[in-house]
Amino acid sequence: AAAGFSTRLITAPLDLLKIRLQLSPPPLSSTSSSGSRVASLAASVASREGAAGFFKGNLSATYLWVTYAAVQFTVYSSAHAFLSGLSDDRSSGPGHFLPGGLSPGAVAFASGAFSGLAATAATYPFDFARTGFAAAVEGRSGSLVGFLAGTVRAKGLGGIYAGVVPAMMSIVPLMGLNFLAYETLMQHLSAQPASSTKNKNVNAGLAGALSGGASKLLVYPLDTVKKRLQQESFQPSSPRRYSGALDCCRRIVVDEGAAALYRGLGPTMIKSMVSTGLTFAAFNATKAVLVSEWERREGIGY
Repeated sequence: AAAGFSTRLITAPLDLLKIRLQLSPPPLSSTSSSGSRVASLAASVASREGAAGFFKGNLSATYLWVTYAAVQFTVYSSAHAFLSGLSDDRSSGPGHFLPGGLSPGAVAFASGAFSGLAATAATYPFDFARTGFAAAVEGRSGSLVGFLAGTVRAKGLGGIYAGVVPAMMSIVPLMGLNFLAYETLMQHLSAQPASSTKNKNVNAGLAGALSGGASKLLVYPLDTVKKRLQQESFQPSSPRRYSGALDCCRRIVVDEGAAALYRGLGPTMIKSMVSTGLTFAAFNATKAVLVSEWERREGIGY
C-alpha cells in the first residue's frame, strides 16, 4: 500500500496525459510527432485547467494504486511461496515439480499473472473512475461515489466494468513478464561484486523500471482498447460503437491506423518505468522497515 501511494503522487501527471492521448481523436496533421502532441497537450492542460488539472481523478487513482499494490504484492508473495513449496516437496530441488517440472522463471510468471488478475478484479471500478475523471467526462458527479453511482444508473452494474475483458487479457502477460523480468534482473544484480544490502533498494528500482517498461510495451494496445471501451460507457445516450474488445481493436486499426493503438506510448513508457521502479523500490524499503521492527519486537537477534 505504501508503495502504491508514494508512486501515484509522483506519476499522476504522466498518467493523465497518457489517458487523454489514448482517448483523443486522430491528429489533424499526420506529420506531427508524438513528442509534439504530448507537449501540446501538456501546455493545453496547464493553460485551461491549471496545475490541478494534471491531478484530475487523483483520489480514485490513489485508491486504485494503493489497493492494487497491496493486493498484488500480497497475492504474489503467497502464490510464489505456494508454488515454490510444491517444487521443494515434490522433487529433489527447488523449481521443478510435476511431470516436466516448473522452473523458477515459470513460478515467477505464474505468480505475477495471478496476482495481476486478483488486483485488477479487486480494483477495476477505481480504474474506470480514474479514466472518467482524467478524460473530464461532463454531466457526472465530481465525487468518486457519485461518478460510479451515475454510471450504474445509466449503464447498469456492467457499466463500471466496461473494458474489463481487455484489461484481464493484458494483465496476465503484463504482470507475468513484469515479475519474471524483475526476479531475473534482481538475481543478476544481486550476484554482482558491488551488490550489498545497502543498495538492494536501488537494484530493485532499476530492475523494476526495466521490467515495467518492457512488459508495458508488449501489451500497450490492449490498454488502449480498454480505455476506448471505458470511454464508450461514459456516454449514456449514445449507441454502442464497439461490440467488444476485438471489434474495438479492429475499428481503431481500420479507422485510425495501427499506430493509434500506441497513441500516448511516450508518456506511458516514462510513467511505467518510473512507477514500476519506484513501486518495487518503495516495496522493498517499506518491507525492510516493517520486518526489522517485527524482529525487534519479537527479540530476534537480540
